[in-house]
Amino acid sequence: MKMKFLLLGAAIAVLLSAPSQAASFLNAGFESGDLSGWSHSGGDVEVVTDADDALADPIFGQHYTATEGRYFAKLVAGPVEGDYTRLFQPFKLGVKSRVSFNAAFLAFDYDEYNDDAYVRIISLGKSQIIFASSVAAVGNQGHTDWLSFTSDELDVGDYILEAGVRNVGVPDPTYSSQLLLDNVAVAVPEPGAWTLMIVGFGAIGSALRARRRPASLNLRGA
Repeated sequence: MKMKFLLLGAAIAVLLSAPSQAASFLNAGFESGDLSGWSHSGGDVEVVTDADDALADPIFGQHYTATEGRYFAKLVAGPVEGDYTRLFQPFKLGVKSRVSFNAAFLAFDYDEYNDDAYVRIISLGKSQIIFASSVAAVGNQGHTDWLSFTSDELDVGDYILEAGVRNVGVPDPTYSSQLLLDNVAVAVPEPGAWTLMIVGFGAIGSALRARRRPASLNLRGA
């Protein structure tokens, strides 16, 4: 019985410590109303409460609000042709996890000026592109809706989450495409998985206890 409780206690300790070992982004949903915790370079990056695609008339265009809370980040392609406007934040994982976020691409240009955007995770010189879009993908002055994305499982280590959008062709502030980002989070293991782990530890404890129990003697006469 003692061994069972020890194993069960160890499982619960792992369950309680896992969320604290997983990374937590600073100002992940931009709910401070500013870019606290984030760094940026290139063109304009701002925290907003709404945005519109290239077709400003709501009858034909798309109006965006935050996917959670009130605020989200808007990146506008910069004035230097081919240079990305970037928004990024380093983070550290203490347990294997996945990163999730919402993103949308708003093309303000045409095919011959194929502006593009991405969201990726960088580690040790390698990168995993999780979201990518361009004028060619959405059409002239097209857009995506808010879309949800989740990375592959990431090992323990140091990473950078980076988002970027750029002008391709002759830069023109009127036709600078945009990238929207919101609701960045680290996905920890599902509660159900931890429940199964605890049950497994309990089963191991029961098995060990059964092995230690001496066989009962049958002293009753025939």
